[in-house]
Amino acid sequence: MEDLYERYLNSTSKFPFVSFQGRKAAIDSVGHAFVGVGVQIEEGLRVYLHLFGLYPDGGTLTAVKSVFTSVSGKLDEKWTDLVWDTDLIVTVDEDQFKLVLKEFDIWSESGPDYSLLNNDGINCSALAAAVAGSINMKVPDGAGSTRPWKFIEALKALQ
Repeated sequence: MEDLYERYLNSTSKFPFVSFQGRKAAIDSVGHAFVGVGVQIEEGLRVYLHLFGLYPDGGTLTAVKSVFTSVSGKLDEKWTDLVWDTDLIVTVDEDQFKLVLKEFDIWSESGPDYSLLNNDGINCSALAAAVAGSINMKVPDGAGSTRPWKFIEALKALQ
């Protein structure tokens, strides 16, 4: 019997997808939104290539400061982003897949100022909104000021 990796390698069809995920708040956070990209093989197996989120660049003090003012931000992949409460998976074509990867490059290179609430917040929900917009999805207003998992739910409702 083939293992999952062999099934992926031997697959004759790989369909690219983008996944928008939201995690509800824990006691010490407001929750988190992040975006995954990958391919699905004909058997329905999804292989994630990246799971990106936007985070304040620094420790706990920086995260607290981000509530009141802008701080340095960074695009990152974290193990904690393997857990989510809601998601929206969108099958895309190769051109759209490249647009999403380009959007990740832009956010990664620019190191945007991160703000949880200031000026409608440039935060994890804003990253999800930008990626969705890059592939011409309908995007709800107020991404930067909406709790992350609620933003993903609103994004799902528009599709």
